[in-house]
Amino acid sequence: MLTLPLWGCSTSDPTEHAAPEAGTIPIVWNVGSVSSPGSGSRALVGPEFDSEGRPYTERDWTTIEQTCTPQAAGGEGKAIGIWADYAYTDERGDEVVMKNLFSGTRLIYADKPGGNPHSWWNYEGDDLYWFLGGSYKFRAYFPQELGQNVISSATATTFVIEYPTHEMQEDLLLAYNRVDTTDPQVDLSLPVKLDFSHGLAAIRFLVKADFANTDQLTSCYLQNVETQDFATSGILAYGTDTDPEAISWVMGYYPPATERIYYWENAGVEFSYDGAGTSHPALAYSPEGCTAGELFTRNNGWVLILPQASSGRLQFCFTTRNGEEAVYRVTIPQITERIQANDGSLFESTEYRPGRRYTYTISITKTDLELSLTVADWNLRESSHSIVF
Repeated sequence: MLTLPLWGCSTSDPTEHAAPEAGTIPIVWNVGSVSSPGSGSRALVGPEFDSEGRPYTERDWTTIEQTCTPQAAGGEGKAIGIWADYAYTDERGDEVVMKNLFSGTRLIYADKPGGNPHSWWNYEGDDLYWFLGGSYKFRAYFPQELGQNVISSATATTFVIEYPTHEMQEDLLLAYNRVDTTDPQVDLSLPVKLDFSHGLAAIRFLVKADFANTDQLTSCYLQNVETQDFATSGILAYGTDTDPEAISWVMGYYPPATERIYYWENAGVEFSYDGAGTSHPALAYSPEGCTAGELFTRNNGWVLILPQASSGRLQFCFTTRNGEEAVYRVTIPQITERIQANDGSLFESTEYRPGRRYTYTISITKTDLELSLTVADWNLRESSHSIVF
């Protein structure tokens, strides 16, 4: 059970004051590329082409436009959810806040007669119009289908959502913007921009052999050694009264220690070492031949995780066909990244950061197991920098 902290928020009751009337200018939207790191929408999202214009061969990405296109038009039928609070000063000089003017309003990518003149980002239902004379706080999240996880106290000032990664594997995108309709420099006919950032991190595991070997990977999972080594569920609070970009998590630790996390079972994924000295790694959570853990095979081997501190005690456990009943256990080191500062010095991070991808490679030798880690921004996929433990 997660305990939700209390966020203070004071406001006048708008029913006691004369609220402004809506104008005739529609509120339209522009969904920009996700601020680095990352780009796009669901699952593991990135651009269609790499920096040199070459298409990615592994389709572990999808654009947010494609994802939010209705199924009847060949898309995935998902949507962006938009929340809005509106504040204005009434005739008595009191500030009045109208909370949840929008609460999960669905924004989709589809042509709409008389809709958004700047792009195909349109409301699924009726258009919405500006109230004039006050200011808006906008929150947006993707996918809108996560709405059942939005906490009832959520507003556009502090957006609160629960995310259990052991039950769902959807890329969580978050965006914020504020518009003051009284600012003469603001053109309300132009789209409100939504620059999304990733709310989660991603990890994957490769298993390979460094000697002549034709074994196969048959299962894998993570396991807590201590009760609070690794969180799989959390409540996210996005924004406060004083800091609209603040993000905090209340973590939940389930399953408890000794139970399997993200369990995956397979008929067998081959990893081998050929005569030319080349290792062919097996990708954990591969969908082919999967007999258990289908939830964690949809993202091309990537598993979405909560941003959190690394304990240095979490274990990656796996079995192989030749190993029969043996369970191999690899303790994940606490270091998650080595970051080079401007002066050339190295800083060692012990955090799994949102918008980052972490690839762990387990190399099986004749006498031992070796572990290495590469880290990259979400849309880069691979890093040339490797940490060998």
